[in-house]
Amino acid sequence: MFLYVANWKMNMPFYKAGDFCKENYYGFENLSKLPDKKIVLCPSYTEIMQILILFKDLELEVGAQNCSARISGPYTGQVSAVSLGEMGCVYCIVGHSEVRKYLSEGNCEIIQKVLRLIEVKVTPILCVGENEDDGIEWGKKVLFSQLEPVFEKIKSLGSKYICVAYEPIWSIGTGITPEVDYIEKIFGYIFEIAKEICPNVNITLLYGGSVNEHNVKKMKCIANLGGFLIGGASLDFKKFEKIVQL
Repeated sequence: MFLYVANWKMNMPFYKAGDFCKENYYGFENLSKLPDKKIVLCPSYTEIMQILILFKDLELEVGAQNCSARISGPYTGQVSAVSLGEMGCVYCIVGHSEVRKYLSEGNCEIIQKVLRLIEVKVTPILCVGENEDDGIEWGKKVLFSQLEPVFEKIKSLGSKYICVAYEPIWSIGTGITPEVDYIEKIFGYIFEIAKEICPNVNITLLYGGSVNEHNVKKMKCIANLGGFLIGGASLDFKKFEKIVQL
């Protein structure tokens, strides 16, 4: 199953998100019926329930953009993985570069978020990526520092499923994407780390970073690609539709 994860970030407030889904209901319905393709919409917390209700009869999934590292307690403003699972979220993005940057989120907190999600059977979409286009060896070092602590923690959990979204930070929102062979080398390296540390964990690799209707056909040639994490292009239904249909 190939995943198309739409990360709306904070671009779709409550009424806009509702109108967007209503206006494009039949388009989403058609996309949800395509074989071997799964649509995952990740709105802000406040929009999750209305989208779950609007699309309750469609074969698409709704996810969240983040969650708390805590199970419960006096953590004002945070949303627990338990709540997300009870609402009906199937996926949740964690470790996105914007969260790492603006909320100073580090590996310790990201590890706990992954564990909280796995506990409630919500699939984590773990985002990783390097800051600068400094070559494959630098990229590998950064990825190892982000992946190894997480893989070490989940290796004892047995056969579990997570997604790893490779998003080179220098590519997000810039229109610049790495060459296909570069991404393939990165994907191969991620699988190597996973096989060595946590061979029982089932991992789907996603690519994110300036994915659009113009480069998606080339991107789909990437070996071991299991889907895309799509930002800006997911805010325009026609663009998103082309990405899925190509």
